[in-house]
Amino acid sequence: MNRIIAETISDFSLDNYRPILQRDLSLGTALQPRIGNLVKVITGTRRSGKSYRMFQEMDELIRQGVGPNLICYFNFEDNRFAPVTAQTGDEVLDTFYELHPEALTDGAYLFFDELQEMQDWGAWLRRIVDTRKATIYVSGSSSKMLSTEIATEFRGRAIEFELLPYSFREIAQNNGINDIHSTTEHITLRKLFSAYLQRGGFPAAQGLPEELAIPLLQSYAQQVVARDIVERHNISRPRVAAAFTRRVLGTNGKQLSIRKTENILRSMGLSTSRELLADMLDYLQEAYLIFQIRDFSFSLSDTTTSLPKIYAIDPGLAAANTNASIRDEGQRLENAVYLELRRRTVGSRRGTISSYHTKAHGYEIDFVVGDELEGHPYELYQVTDSMDDEQTRARELRALWEAMEESGLCNGTIIVGEGEHASYDSPDGAHTVRQVPAWEWMLQRD
Repeated sequence: MNRIIAETISDFSLDNYRPILQRDLSLGTALQPRIGNLVKVITGTRRSGKSYRMFQEMDELIRQGVGPNLICYFNFEDNRFAPVTAQTGDEVLDTFYELHPEALTDGAYLFFDELQEMQDWGAWLRRIVDTRKATIYVSGSSSKMLSTEIATEFRGRAIEFELLPYSFREIAQNNGINDIHSTTEHITLRKLFSAYLQRGGFPAAQGLPEELAIPLLQSYAQQVVARDIVERHNISRPRVAAAFTRRVLGTNGKQLSIRKTENILRSMGLSTSRELLADMLDYLQEAYLIFQIRDFSFSLSDTTTSLPKIYAIDPGLAAANTNASIRDEGQRLENAVYLELRRRTVGSRRGTISSYHTKAHGYEIDFVVGDELEGHPYELYQVTDSMDDEQTRARELRALWEAMEESGLCNGTIIVGEGEHASYDSPDGAHTVRQVPAWEWMLQRD
């Protein structure tokens, strides 16, 4: 028996991590242990709370009567076990079953944290699924974990659950706010939302003063670059990777041109290429640091020349890694809306998120939720700081009227950072736009 592994397994206790704050992400009904079970995979960026979501699941299992002796948790990111191989995984399981032999016959609940640190982890996990009576949960910090390796290794025997940093709704709940209809709570919620746009939703950043939150969030981005970009993909130019990442995060809510970014980096004395930068942009998305969306009209084309819009994994992380002189409240608001739409659409039947440009005049719609295969939008959203300015109001409404006319939709939504509820009818009376305050829209469960 491996003594260090045995101590690691035996010393683990949920009591060391209480209180375990509840996340909105449902993992569905717990499956009874058996050979060939579906694997539940929690993916997301580092430090987004994947481990605590596992702890929440363990806590629920224990409340349902599962004995702690049937539950094994192991974090494969623990540097004491590097490099992590299939042999490491075998030693973990052999040690657990030696400590708790009843788990072999009764069935075990296995929680493997950051399993992507194991070399050839996919083949190892498939072997465990095929030979052990177990219910298995896996977490990973790379979206590539599911999109390629699990899809190949498990052929439909794994379910992905994407976990983002705290939503504004979760932050409100964790602050004990339940009655959103109270005028007093409205004042508190507006202040909380303003802080959320600045600090974001990473759990460890909550409650920290700005002078501590900013370097913490900067360190998160640096860690992703070092571990998930430079190290994992053998990037020989770490300075280019760091500068490019900062540039990408500074593009939050805007289109990114690889060609222009290459020229900017070269002007800084950094030797690079468009091919390298394009690859790194994909790596940043694989590591869940950013997301790319394209125009709905071109979403099915692999050869489109349309530029992607970039959204960070968290508005606070984007703010912390952007030049302090840049005032980007509007971009952070748009970023927060994108993330909330993503929470509501990923894994649902609502479709995917794109931007949209109308055909007649090229007016931009910030977000369209729709079916890419059918080429049909279901929902249209504009995001703006305020509708008080007459020119802004006319521009935003004009874009929505035209988009609704083209898509056949009767309704659209404008999400405002500052403002109250309002409703606008098109000149012909055929379309209606609903205006809703951002903080209130974020609290809806839709």
